[in-house]
Amino acid sequence: MTQPITRVVVPLGAASETREAIDTAARLAALWHVPLHVVFVEDEELLCLAGLPFACQVSLGAGIEPLTVDCVEEHLRAFADRARRELAVAAERLGVKWSFEVVRGPFGESAIGGAEHDFFVVGWATRAIGSHFRVPSRWWSLMAALAQPFLLAKRKWDTGGSVLALVRHRGSGSARTLDIAAQIAGCRGGALTIAGAPDLAGAQDFAPWVWGLLEGHGLRLQTEVVPTDAAALRQRIVELDCRLMVVEADAKDARADDLRELLEHVSCDVLVLC
Repeated sequence: MTQPITRVVVPLGAASETREAIDTAARLAALWHVPLHVVFVEDEELLCLAGLPFACQVSLGAGIEPLTVDCVEEHLRAFADRARRELAVAAERLGVKWSFEVVRGPFGESAIGGAEHDFFVVGWATRAIGSHFRVPSRWWSLMAALAQPFLLAKRKWDTGGSVLALVRHRGSGSARTLDIAAQIAGCRGGALTIAGAPDLAGAQDFAPWVWGLLEGHGLRLQTEVVPTDAAALRQRIVELDCRLMVVEADAKDARADDLRELLEHVSCDVLVLC
């Protein structure tokens, strides 16, 4: 890997569905032989709301009740304790060193910190309220600020499927994209599709360039042109039985909205390399 990953980090909040994110992160930490670190963020905006004299909560079966700081802190401790137990089980099962911390602050990069060579795993799903309702994920603001790689965990790790990597150009960034995709594909059954932008994948030397970069990985490898239409791309993801899609993107530029729309409409995990 051109830039070695030194730690896998999972940011969590009270609304986070933790199981898929923690399990995926633990398996990646085991793959790369690096420690796993979980940051549980106590949302200070929620605590400020609870401090208002008119704040109320609606509980299933209990109706309207006062929302107090003590009540919120008790629930936050309970959610953090559960996440810590899940982390310990997942990490110890795979022989991964782990750590856990609780921070208080707004959702965002400032709350979780992060070092240059960290790799983030973010759970896309939130906990269900009642039988069906879920609030939207609040981690997009974090993703838009990160310069490190981040993976959106949507599915259980042990579900089948291939890996699809989308590349836009040649260079050190794309070489890193292919290297990470190949490493994950190697432990997921070895099926990897490299789809390049039309001007890139249309060149005669595209496939030899890919094979040269990934020689020695022992993969079932194929190359193709990435569909330019969003609907066609989603259909191709289904045809490939895609378990993980790896994309290159700069979340700070004008493509951020397009990237977010894509992420919301695919069911596979998505790894974004900025």
